[in-house]
Amino acid sequence: MKVTFWGTRGSIAKAGPATVRYGGNTSCVAVRSDAGTLAVIDCGTGAHGLGQHLLEEADGEPIDGHILVSHTHWDHIQGLPFFAPLFQHRCRWRISGPSGLGGSLSEVLAGQMEYTYFPVALDQLAASVTHQDLVEGVFEIDDIRVETRFLNHPALTLGYRLEVDGAVVVYSSDHEPHAHELGGGGDIGRDRYDTAHAEWIAGADLLIHDAQYLASEFDDHIGWGHSTVEYVVDVARRADVARVALYHHDPNRTDDQVDELIAVARAHAASTGYGGEIFGAAEGMTLTVRGDASRRDVLEARRRELPSALATRPGRSSSVVVFAPTEPIAEVLAGAARDEGLEVVVTDDLHAALAAVVQHAPGIVLAEAVDDDGGFDLVAAIRDLEDPVRSSVPLLMVGPSAARWRPDALETGITEWLVWPASRFYVRTKVRAWLLRRANRWVNAPQPPDEDARLAALHDLGVLDTDPEVRFDRHTSEISELLDVPIALVTMVDADRQWFKSKLGIDMRETPRDMSFCAHAILDDQLLEVPDAMLDARFADNPVVAAGPRLRFYAGMPLVLRGGAVVGTLCVADTRPRKLSEDEIDHLRRVARNVADELERP
Repeated sequence: MKVTFWGTRGSIAKAGPATVRYGGNTSCVAVRSDAGTLAVIDCGTGAHGLGQHLLEEADGEPIDGHILVSHTHWDHIQGLPFFAPLFQHRCRWRISGPSGLGGSLSEVLAGQMEYTYFPVALDQLAASVTHQDLVEGVFEIDDIRVETRFLNHPALTLGYRLEVDGAVVVYSSDHEPHAHELGGGGDIGRDRYDTAHAEWIAGADLLIHDAQYLASEFDDHIGWGHSTVEYVVDVARRADVARVALYHHDPNRTDDQVDELIAVARAHAASTGYGGEIFGAAEGMTLTVRGDASRRDVLEARRRELPSALATRPGRSSSVVVFAPTEPIAEVLAGAARDEGLEVVVTDDLHAALAAVVQHAPGIVLAEAVDDDGGFDLVAAIRDLEDPVRSSVPLLMVGPSAARWRPDALETGITEWLVWPASRFYVRTKVRAWLLRRANRWVNAPQPPDEDARLAALHDLGVLDTDPEVRFDRHTSEISELLDVPIALVTMVDADRQWFKSKLGIDMRETPRDMSFCAHAILDDQLLEVPDAMLDARFADNPVVAAGPRLRFYAGMPLVLRGGAVVGTLCVADTRPRKLSEDEIDHLRRVARNVADELERP
């Protein structure tokens, strides 16, 4: 793929003789795959030049593409109204970016094109323009696989990991170290959130990363949402990145000062043993990115099941519980939640806070870490609740950065630690991010490649919507007893539903296909086992997990006909987490084979 930088400056455009070499336009990067798919990441002022280039290159032909917005701060969207292809008939563009809890992406972008600010409204663009709200997860742009991740910034911000043509480019602009002490450099593994950031970047052939500051400048800019070059080098070393483009240059930095910043980064790399290439992103620079064969194992490891990044489901709860005995902290936490339009219960009493969690089933809990460890007692009490919805609620703890708190945070099941003092903007962004993560933990299964033939084979059996039969019920009874599970089913996966030929332990006769674990199990002929659905991004918010019958464990063995069609499963489920032994898997496989034979028996 080819990567071209059209804007590399951060915060505000800075034209002039001192910014000629690295450029004065704000964030905009174009990525084009070998097949021709065009993805534009961010639409700062650099988007104007890109748009003019695309028109000249197209010579009158329509231009189609995708715009990925990291966040809606001015320096990342200000070029959008000046991006020429949006004003051309026959052009088609999809604009995608982080979803809010209130307004959609299109509503936010339309704000800067209101009458007061701009002469053309967003809905008056000549091109065919659609919008897609995004959350954390994965989606595809033609041949490009895109994985999104929330970054650490005062506004809700997504990073983008693009995989195509055997190569990986990661765009991580406007991100601050989670552990502030890492701004000066150090072992990324000391903090679990920075470790997770490095794991998301792992194996990238090119990392485009915010590097606005030096370590010596960081203390004066904590909370602004940007990285130091020392931190970026340490992340790149931890993630085994091949090349690093230092990006989002400070508007106060001249070209010569960017040179000095790059020299600092390279010196830090030499002192820490990082051998990858480091350079400053420069406006007009084009790179050809090819995959390194030694990184292919890393790429394959990333192809695990992730939730869809396409935001389609609302959050499960609109309420927040705040426990904070300190008034300034309570004001910031409650104010941040109210800014998101959420109902807030505020208390300085531990028992009242726990009672509010039980009563309201909030979407998130914000708790102050008080000196007598009371905040941690609240966390432990919530995690001990029997209801999986309430016990698994995201719980953000606010407190000092002293090292003594970090082991406690890990042991008591805290979702994320926020260092106090924290701005209302910063807390608001964290609340929004965790509610959106919570809302998206449910993935609809894709259709098998042989779906038409599979459905034809299922319908030819003539078993759908028939009465219960002992010859099938005996198999569900047998497997329930052998595996000591309360639920056992013979499931037929139809076009838009799953229907139970035999059912033990539940009252439902069928469910929609998009609620079906079995729709995932029929994608191949191997066992699908989910030891704990609450911890699996594909199923955690599925109604049969979050509500009745509150499933935690599932195992489905595909029912494969003699012609190879997978028509359904023999599946078992439990309301407690567990894992099958090898002997139990053998039992499930044997009984499933008998069920498949029964299906084809006249």
